[in-house]
Amino acid sequence: MKNFIKKPLNYLLTGSFSVVFAACYGAPVELENPKLIKTTDNTNLPIQGLKVTVFENRLAINEAYTDQDGSVEFYVAQKDNYYYKVTIEDIDGEDNGGEFVSTDANITESSFVEVVLDKKN
Repeated sequence: MKNFIKKPLNYLLTGSFSVVFAACYGAPVELENPKLIKTTDNTNLPIQGLKVTVFENRLAINEAYTDQDGSVEFYVAQKDNYYYKVTIEDIDGEDNGGEFVSTDANITESSFVEVVLDKKN
């Protein structure tokens, strides 16, 4: 009878301690940092429909397209010894107001990156 009560009580107390420990100190997670990329042409008009690819140490990790404001937002993990870069490509040609030259931009600790693209001749 003693073991019948002792075992469940032991599991309950051990599990409760784990929950309290995690609640007080938090579970380890990688912090994510939002990065807003805004694209404009040389007359300061936003460019919609550009393909933006995010690279983490030269490995593509995400891809999205700029909205009507010429913006796209990504979330990247804050890691030591990692660098992030974006490649911006015009894949629809003249449909977004002209054909633009592809460009790369480094993403630093700043959460906002503005990129001005030139039109192809």
